[in-house]
Amino acid sequence: MTVHRINVGYLADLCRTGDINFRFSGRSSAAEGIAGHQKVQRSRGDNYQKEYPVCVDVSTVSVEGTREATLKGRIDGVFSSHGLLVLDEIKTLRVAVSEIPAGVMDGYWLQAAIYGHMLLQERGEPGVMLRLCLYHLDDAEETILERHIDRAELACCFADALHVYFSMLEADARWLQTRNTTLERLDFPYEDYRAGQRDMAVSVYRTLLNREQLVLQAPTGIGKTMGTLFPAMRVLSSGQHRRAFYLSARTSTQAMAERAARDISAAGARVRVVTLTAKETACLSPGEPCHPDHCVYARGYFDKVREWMPDILDRTDHFDRATIEELARQYELCPFELSLDIARHCDLVISDYNYVFDPVVYLKRFFDTGLRDSVALVDEAHNLVDRARDMFSAVLARQPFTELGRLGASALARTARRVNRAVLDLNRQATPAASAESSQVFLDRPEKLLKALSAFVEAAEPVLREEGGESWRERLLDAYFAANRFIRMAEDYGEDYRTLVLKQRKSIEVKLYCVDPSQRLAACHARLGALVCFSATLSPRGYYGKLLGIDPSAPWYRLSSPFAPENACVVVATDIDTSFRGRGSSVGQLVTLISQLTREKPGNYLVFFPSYDYLEMVADTWQQQWPEIPLLLQARGLSIEERAEFLEAFDKTECLGFAVMGGMF
Repeated sequence: MTVHRINVGYLADLCRTGDINFRFSGRSSAAEGIAGHQKVQRSRGDNYQKEYPVCVDVSTVSVEGTREATLKGRIDGVFSSHGLLVLDEIKTLRVAVSEIPAGVMDGYWLQAAIYGHMLLQERGEPGVMLRLCLYHLDDAEETILERHIDRAELACCFADALHVYFSMLEADARWLQTRNTTLERLDFPYEDYRAGQRDMAVSVYRTLLNREQLVLQAPTGIGKTMGTLFPAMRVLSSGQHRRAFYLSARTSTQAMAERAARDISAAGARVRVVTLTAKETACLSPGEPCHPDHCVYARGYFDKVREWMPDILDRTDHFDRATIEELARQYELCPFELSLDIARHCDLVISDYNYVFDPVVYLKRFFDTGLRDSVALVDEAHNLVDRARDMFSAVLARQPFTELGRLGASALARTARRVNRAVLDLNRQATPAASAESSQVFLDRPEKLLKALSAFVEAAEPVLREEGGESWRERLLDAYFAANRFIRMAEDYGEDYRTLVLKQRKSIEVKLYCVDPSQRLAACHARLGALVCFSATLSPRGYYGKLLGIDPSAPWYRLSSPFAPENACVVVATDIDTSFRGRGSSVGQLVTLISQLTREKPGNYLVFFPSYDYLEMVADTWQQQWPEIPLLLQARGLSIEERAEFLEAFDKTECLGFAVMGGMF
């Protein structure tokens, strides 16, 4: 019998009620929260037992058998006062207690009640005093709320919470039985493997089964998507892992993973698949705050999603963006949050890298449990180095704070001006001879700027909670997010960071730049059950091996191209000047060459340019000379739908397309 391990925080989160409310934010980082907890704990009396460990074994019996779980947690503090047993639950925040939404406060009390029941399992007292200590980080003041609850009432609260958990566990177990039965019988979805694809699939299967790491350099055309997804789905039936993440920076690649997953389903497998879309892209109320007074999809979300989730999961096994949007409208649920909640019940999660690796937005519900029951398939892994540098870095522009500083004599304006001065002071420390467009590097954290940002964030939060239609509020929100991220990234500042001051004409930016993301990526890998990184380009090995944070003992395989070498034609035209200065005079020659090549052998062609400007220059000349030949152009800022239309055109007819090197295509 499998004994499930859960923590109290996870259980309380499953039972959450009420609305999505962006305006409420405790806004304490992990480091600040720990420091606040420790400060409160140090102020207590001698009989105060801090970080008190509790653990209980629980079970439930149903027609499908007995299920057991071990629930663990640490109570912030336990002590006696006037003959009463007191349980201290500390919450750090930066808002007035009156502004805490009812659903959030209910969650605080529920967590304390769960701890209370667990505490009384080892104590003989008839009840316990539950005490919420709401500690304001900026004011260093405590608000104490108390409730005395007897043993019977605590047992009821505990039983209700466990009912939610075991109901989900029962539904999940029924699904896993169906899933595993079909996966055990699953054959490769296509008629045959491509050359090298079977070797790839075998190595991926063994790696995942043995909970290891693997790096694959596999050329385009070998079928990397199915070569990794098929063994990943097969290995799930072994019980080693609950789910797989397929990670890519490109929506086009994610769409390929969706198609491969549907082909696996068509071959007889029952697997639930969800694609995560960025919150801003998925939003059905653009421009409105995530607040129940403004968005129907935020109102009562947590109550509605618990009620309707069984029906939602029965609708389909594949939850792409269009499906989630349809369900969100029907049930009046936030599509972004809905996709995350659906992911709890899915076997394959298709998403961007940031949901696994970004320190701010990674999915804690999967990776902070200590279970290591998720595996990651990282497509185009060569992109992860630069993406990781960005994810572990933070940029702060001076301009928004300059504008906000002009709002008058308010605390918000004063703190914005303080940030502005701190940026200017940092800039003055740069080399005096620096040009108007330059960058300067510092080894140390910008402490003065960080203090100014903390003051700004404190002043901004109450303003953001107020109603108002002022035009500057959107700029304030952007500055608020940027300041918070900057402060959070500064907490991890070390030898692998540099502070950059970037000047371009009149603009100044300060960047906390993560030069070497390897240690932070390695910490992310440690939260996974297994990891497979693959790409067509992972050379030199020494560079990628170090910066990707891969275990030094992990094997690296290089697979050969499945295509015959004689099918490749490489032609170098040395008589056309494509340098920046020579482009204007050689456009006609280039258009003639493209015409000769594409007419020599009719078919589908993509021509890649180093910039949009060059692409548009050549396209204008082409359309003047060959107006009868259809031309597809990669325009700036293509939407997801426009990207799909661009690619679909190549499936329908002979096409000539112009695109940008290093871009989405």
